[in-house]
Amino acid sequence: MKSPLKSLPILSALAVLALFGCSKSPEAAAPAAAGANPAPAKISIAAIPKATTHSYWKAAEAGARRAAAEFNVTLEWQGPLDDSKVADQIGIFNNLAASGVQGILLSPCDDKALAPHVRTATKRGLPVAIFDSPLDGKVGTDFINFTSTDNKAAGATAATTLAGLIGTAPIHGGQVLVIRFTEGSASTRLREEGFSTALAATPGLTIAAQQFTDGSMAGAQRVAETLLGNYVKNNKLELAGVFASNQPTAEGTYNAVKALRDKGVEVSAKFVGFDDSTLLIQGLQNGVIDALVVQDPEKMGYLGIKSLVDHIQGRPVEAYTDTGVTVKTKANTAAK
Repeated sequence: MKSPLKSLPILSALAVLALFGCSKSPEAAAPAAAGANPAPAKISIAAIPKATTHSYWKAAEAGARRAAAEFNVTLEWQGPLDDSKVADQIGIFNNLAASGVQGILLSPCDDKALAPHVRTATKRGLPVAIFDSPLDGKVGTDFINFTSTDNKAAGATAATTLAGLIGTAPIHGGQVLVIRFTEGSASTRLREEGFSTALAATPGLTIAAQQFTDGSMAGAQRVAETLLGNYVKNNKLELAGVFASNQPTAEGTYNAVKALRDKGVEVSAKFVGFDDSTLLIQGLQNGVIDALVVQDPEKMGYLGIKSLVDHIQGRPVEAYTDTGVTVKTKANTAAK
């Protein structure tokens, strides 16, 4: 039989091992402490603009990304190259709707073409918020809310701004030229309707001609060059005013009007554009453009993402938010 004294070193060693085996280092304990208060899970949202190339949409993206950072959102920003690519946008919407995102923010290229796809997604339980341009559907049923400029009112603002620039004694019979955007774009259609209605109520002014464009700056320039050319007589542009209803149409029209001036054509017509960009601000500074009616796309992007987060987290959202417009002139705008 072994002596008890001979066993003591073995027992002591086992006791030490047991003591250290049951103790955990601070590093080992950290995961348990972290697990007690887990970080809130990120919300996944996709945003689909009408286009991705214009500075207008880059401003909207900046607003959306600011909201995403603030509200713990993983944001996927994906859209067609330009506003005329309706089929591309439908494909992007359906792919993202099936990707597992928790919500979609959409600016529809065509208010009717996108509507059935949005309704299908909504019926499957995917919340969709609309921004910038309306959808042919019912707020609260087909989509959760709408964040945008009041485009009819903004169009009326453009008309009253142009009328104020022309004055009470219009030249060239008060004829006004309107360069329109694509036919399927509801936001610009409402804007153009607001402009036409307000101009019709202004004594002495009338729309002499108007035409849709293909959604690009180059396409708008071609249309504007043709229409403007119809009113050049004896090296004078016989129009009282010109209105272009969004960024690409205003940029294309600016190029066309500036080209006439550069050729020595006398241009007295007042020119009001819509939205702004580096090129359009240059137009204000060099006097080719007299005023710009400017939206707030950064605010639209921010509020669109915020409304989806609120809805997903069970908070009420406003059915409609008007983000407003401002009127920029050379006098109140610094060069970019």
